[in-house]
Amino acid sequence: MEFFIKKGATLPLLKLNIIDNGRNDYNSFLNTIELSSLFFSMINVETGIPKIVNKPAGVGIYNLPIISGESQYYVYYQFQNTDTNKEGRFEGEFILKNDDGTIVLPLGEKLFINVSDSFIIDDIGYSSCYVIEFPCCFNPRPVEI
Repeated sequence: MEFFIKKGATLPLLKLNIIDNGRNDYNSFLNTIELSSLFFSMINVETGIPKIVNKPAGVGIYNLPIISGESQYYVYYQFQNTDTNKEGRFEGEFILKNDDGTIVLPLGEKLFINVSDSFIIDDIGYSSCYVIEFPCCFNPRPVEI
């Protein structure tokens, strides 16, 4: 899976669905997630140097329409500015830690995070075009009588 984010950005949220593929005991796996701490790690593909090591991640629930009565789970990670401050290609993984040990979340395929150059100019000044000077806020001109 390929995920794209701009340099220095914190959005979009990295979100992956947990799919019941019929090969695993899905309900047992969901119980394991509920009793575990979830972390995210990201390693640079070219250098092998970790960029993110075991930062807290989360689990969410999509409530499907009432007719089906089912819920779908997903894991997510919210990037911080320091996580995306360098361009590159990274391999990511979600890790579950509990009393039984450490489990790398099986995703079915490798997760690649691509951090690309941003077009935002950070060092340019900002001046609002909505500034209005009210008479009460500055020295008024003398009134001629």
